[in-house]
Amino acid sequence: MNLTNKQLAQIIMRLGLGINMLMHGLVRLPKLSGFVEKMGAGFANTILPPVLTNAFLYMLPFAELTSGLLILLGGRLSRWGYVLGGLIIGALLFGTTLKEDWDTAGSQMIYVIAFYLALRGLSDTDRQRF
Repeated sequence: MNLTNKQLAQIIMRLGLGINMLMHGLVRLPKLSGFVEKMGAGFANTILPPVLTNAFLYMLPFAELTSGLLILLGGRLSRWGYVLGGLIIGALLFGTTLKEDWDTAGSQMIYVIAFYLALRGLSDTDRQRF
């Protein structure tokens, strides 16, 4: 098997983002209520109602886990994992900037760039199969 540098780069990106998203979700599941309580408290001084914030936080680990699984499974599924991951990061960025937590927003922008590059790295033939 003779992989090109682009193919190797795509594998590395897929493994990194896939493991990252999978583990973000997986480690939060056993302590889901504590995670929601801790993170929800950070939105107390924003315009978001607690019911909306808590609903989002309860589903977030499941969405992260799903994104990571799709990415790691690869093939046609990786595209949808990257899209889901990008949407998750977009939602997180909204909340982070609403709290005016600019340091975290800067870190989240790295994920935006990573998901952008991962999607751009998919070959045109992969994109046509969807």
